[in-house]
Amino acid sequence: MIELRVRCGACGAPAAHPVGAVLLDEDEAAAATDTQGWTRAVYVPVSLTCPSCGAVDEHRVEPDSGRALEVDGEVVMAGRAALSDGTPIHTPTEGLRILEERAAAAPTDPARWRALGNFATRAGRTDEAMVAYRRGAEIEGELSCALLVATDAVARGLDGAPGELARALRRAPAAEPRARLLQAAQLAELVRRLGPSAPAFTIDGQAVEPAEVRDWQRLGERLASAEEVRA
Repeated sequence: MIELRVRCGACGAPAAHPVGAVLLDEDEAAAATDTQGWTRAVYVPVSLTCPSCGAVDEHRVEPDSGRALEVDGEVVMAGRAALSDGTPIHTPTEGLRILEERAAAAPTDPARWRALGNFATRAGRTDEAMVAYRRGAEIEGELSCALLVATDAVARGLDGAPGELARALRRAPAAEPRARLLQAAQLAELVRRLGPSAPAFTIDGQAVEPAEVRDWQRLGERLASAEEVRA
């Protein structure tokens, strides 16, 4: 963990943020002579919020703080921030804006909502991540987003948790082969955590009463090999 000193571009207030990861563009850093240059050179993967006015990712890196950064392979890494397709970004907010536009342009593509949700999660923007996952979960057959929405609902004890879990259970057969075992195990764990509130369901026509399950690992294995789940 290091302390990054910045100044808010919205209100001008100084702030010192403890950050656990920094990406330093060494080419930009070599040319940086002022706040603008150091702001281009330093990327923080988690959004920074101004403690004075609440502006998000409007920070400007103080030159002295930028010059103090040294690549150590642990907290400070060398590299240029970009999305998975190579599109350069300078703040998490910029990355979110690009991914939001892509998702809105193809709203029936669950991969775009997953990408948006995953990026928002890494940026510490949990609420925005859940909005993206919920949009993805609305797409028929999309398991990953439905599972994440169900996990959130169970963790927060929401009234709608049983319904969210039921939707995710129905989609268990749609799991991608490489993720099938893990996602099936996660579904079984959610059933266990909901306890008496868990929905009853069938696996390939065989009824499953959550209150009667004793072997949760076996339940996960059954969900992983299921051809049909009704809930």
